[in-house]
Amino acid sequence: MSRPPSHFDYHGLHVAAPNANAVRVDWVVPQSRAVLLRVREHTCGCTYPMFELCAGAGLSFVRLIPSEDPDEVRESPWVRARLARELWVQILTGQAR
Repeated sequence: MSRPPSHFDYHGLHVAAPNANAVRVDWVVPQSRAVLLRVREHTCGCTYPMFELCAGAGLSFVRLIPSEDPDEVRESPWVRARLARELWVQILTGQAR
């Protein structure tokens, strides 16, 4: 009998390679805009870059983690949740980077 799945078993989504005509995201240095942030979704941590769909202070954004160096972390513009979700899907499908 196998054990039931655990939340620790989920390792995240894998990102498609960027298309030749992928939209360029205006990545910026993170700012302290909210006391609390929630990571809504994340990509797999097995390779870089990693991405996180985040929410805080009534807005959402995508965080780019290009390497293990925390100084390289960047964020997309903070926008309404629907627009951030659209960007998230574009990144996952290789239509934005």
